[in-house]
Amino acid sequence: MIKKFNCKSLIEYTNYAERKYIKPEKAGDLKEDMELFRKKGQAARKIFTEIAKSLEEKLDGFYLQKVSSWMNQGQVARPYLWVFLKQDGDTENESGIALRVFKNEKTKKVGISLEVSFVERKIGENTLERQNKVLDLPIKKPLYYFVQFSKSKENCMLDRIEGNEKNRGKLIEDMKEGSIRKVLVKFNVEEIENFENLEDLSKEFLKGVRLLMPFYLKTKEI
Repeated sequence: MIKKFNCKSLIEYTNYAERKYIKPEKAGDLKEDMELFRKKGQAARKIFTEIAKSLEEKLDGFYLQKVSSWMNQGQVARPYLWVFLKQDGDTENESGIALRVFKNEKTKKVGISLEVSFVERKIGENTLERQNKVLDLPIKKPLYYFVQFSKSKENCMLDRIEGNEKNRGKLIEDMKEGSIRKVLVKFNVEEIENFENLEDLSKEFLKGVRLLMPFYLKTKEI
């Protein structure tokens, strides 16, 4: 049976991005607003989890990790929700395939990207070296790079760069010069509201996984 789904709650929650959450019992006049805030966050996480599980069911050997909470440790609404898919035997500091919610700044439409990346707070000694092996492989649209320049996490610049051989060559040179910290490879599924059911959305995700798989496997090489 094809699963119907309604992503309205997930889309609506992106409007709370970077907003501070206060426990309703401590929010005073904002009590009702904070109760709604919490309700929206919980609903968004629930539908995102459902979306991610629909992909997991179609990926042999990959398993969902814990879905991010709807707010960070500072009780600020996350600008996106995310979750990683990993295989048995993968360590926590290795790269995986992640789903990440995003909002197109021009159209304000909400989508979900797939990427080969790692959890920053669990970085290990060889994580960056292995992640940046994604530059060893040829690339073309619809894949693209998401690059963090500078070696400092606190003082860095992030940039989206079109996936083509000219840009790959330039990034390889930048990497040799030490001006790049990490390179992710990404695939976007735009405007999730246009998908009528999880089956169709999952099929679109699978297209991305097939394109990303060589890059993911490259990060596993020692």
